[in-house]
Amino acid sequence: MRLGKAVASLPFAFWTLAALVTLALAALHPLDGQWWLMFAICLVGVALYFPVPGTARLRKKITVERPQSAVYDFLNQPDNLHRWNPRVGAAQPANIPVEVGQEWTYSPGRWWFVPVPSPLRHAFSKVDPSHMIEITATGRRIRVIYAYTLRDLGQRTEVILDVALTGMPAALGWLTSAITKVYPSRDLARLKRALELGSSTRDPSASH
Repeated sequence: MRLGKAVASLPFAFWTLAALVTLALAALHPLDGQWWLMFAICLVGVALYFPVPGTARLRKKITVERPQSAVYDFLNQPDNLHRWNPRVGAAQPANIPVEVGQEWTYSPGRWWFVPVPSPLRHAFSKVDPSHMIEITATGRRIRVIYAYTLRDLGQRTEVILDVALTGMPAALGWLTSAITKVYPSRDLARLKRALELGSSTRDPSASH
């Protein structure tokens, strides 16, 4: 564990030293733009390898033309994920009880035309039948929490997705949170189609 932390801190130490050196050189040559550019690049390296992990957060909402019970029954089956998320394959095992603590993994999916392994182990962390499902995925120093909250709108259902991803560099976590607030989630658009059309919406070029 200590060795792993030491190795992980080497890039941060390198970029910090590089930033100090380039800052000194920029101060000696204030009119030379290349040193200021190199200093800026080093600051990016320091931010990316800052030893304190950050958290990226996402909240999105969609309205589905299906009753709440049908949406809940679809979301609580892990094997349905590959129907609207091409980055994962089939759930293993495919059918598990919807109970807190039940675990599963996913076979490799595809991103564009490249197989993508799924190193994360998933588990139900909270279950409120017909109202909320929370799934926690962990692995490779990453922890992701997916919380689906359902609101009954008669024959329609509002799906609120909250995602918290912990373990990435702090600067990258902040940047990811900022970007996801602006851009729509293609995954949720595919989820909406899968629920309303009842068919696979796999797209080899799909991404958030």
